[in-house]
Amino acid sequence: MKSGQVRTLHFAVEWVDQHPVTWLEGAFPASYEVEGWKLTLTETRLAAAPTAPMTEDEARSAVMPLLDTWSAELEVDQRLVVMLYYLGADVEPDTTGTRGTAASADFATASATAFDATIVIQRDAPPPPDWSWRDTDVTQAARTMCLRPLRSGTRPIADAAYWLSTHLKKWAADGDQTAAERLNVSSGYFNKVSQLGARSDERKVSPTSLTLSAEDKASLRSAVEELIRRLHLAESGIPPGQHLDLSDWPAS
Repeated sequence: MKSGQVRTLHFAVEWVDQHPVTWLEGAFPASYEVEGWKLTLTETRLAAAPTAPMTEDEARSAVMPLLDTWSAELEVDQRLVVMLYYLGADVEPDTTGTRGTAASADFATASATAFDATIVIQRDAPPPPDWSWRDTDVTQAARTMCLRPLRSGTRPIADAAYWLSTHLKKWAADGDQTAAERLNVSSGYFNKVSQLGARSDERKVSPTSLTLSAEDKASLRSAVEELIRRLHLAESGIPPGQHLDLSDWPAS
């Protein structure tokens, strides 16, 4: 790595969605400013310019948590997975930089194999994220192991719901509250996600198995996505939202 002061860090950008993505005319370039950084986004590139002097290593260490926040909120709220590949830096006085080095936080686990080519989604430029979000090992696991395969159709909803409830129970065990309390939902709401996932005959056949209708699956999916969103907020130290009980269970 070069030891001079960084002018700009460069990343290649790849968008992954449940469906092929096209962008509305005029969507790019998009610009964002956050915590001492100016970010310029095109469909295929991201330039990150620090406003304070720092070396390349310092710059990468400083910007990656912000990019993790951005990518997490895009996936949860905008249904977009973004893959970032570090290309190099413009460094004073030498602007040659290094090229082709993968960033430590690349989203290499994203998959584009489940696209439905019959539908094309048109989007405007991604909106500025809520930079108060934080991405942690717990939230990353919820997206890569549950949300992403659920949306791509590679993980059945019952299996995703059972995995998530187990994941959240382990997460809550680190504190003195239950998962339901930390997510500001009733125990009935949380347990319904867990029980529907655990008892579905698509996951396990037993005398107590349930056959979920299409409507049941649609409601369960909405509840799973809501719990994942609340997990991201709780991990960021942000109130997860108004209290939900069984009367708020999603309609199909």
